[in-house]
Amino acid sequence: MKGWPIAGIALLMITSGVTMGLLLPIHKEPVKLPESSLARESFTLGGKGSSWQVNDYTIIRTASSIYRGQGSLTYLGDPEEIEHSAYFGYSFFEQTGNGELHPVLANETTSPDGTVSILENVKQLGAIQGQPSSWELEETAEELGHSYMEMNWKDSQGILHTENIPLAVMEASSDMD
Repeated sequence: MKGWPIAGIALLMITSGVTMGLLLPIHKEPVKLPESSLARESFTLGGKGSSWQVNDYTIIRTASSIYRGQGSLTYLGDPEEIEHSAYFGYSFFEQTGNGELHPVLANETTSPDGTVSILENVKQLGAIQGQPSSWELEETAEELGHSYMEMNWKDSQGILHTENIPLAVMEASSDMD
């Protein structure tokens, strides 16, 4: 009878130890970008064409994820020129070190029976996130400087226009952990 309290206390201590071991976070080394001591890199790109300006297009990458988007566009012409537009679309392209182009983000908006309100719809562009491919992890800030955005739109008279806007890295930052 005297052994039961000791066995109960021992069992309670063992279960508490196991519970604590399961609940405490396991400390792992952060995953780094290939051939780097960095855990995260972010880039803000922008550019200006004759009709459109790209503002604050963002790329954030880690070893397991890449995020692109959330920039905005500014129309540099007279807003009345596109006030009654029924179509616009944009595509972002990145170029690897060997010159290969990759479309990385695109959107298209059309309205057969009315306008698409281009100026409202370009205040905040869409975004995409996914697992990075090997070329995306190896891409340098210099290579990102060869990126561009292709903008297609119809003006108020229904005439289709296309403009390629070269992008430049405006800001870059990184984290070690």
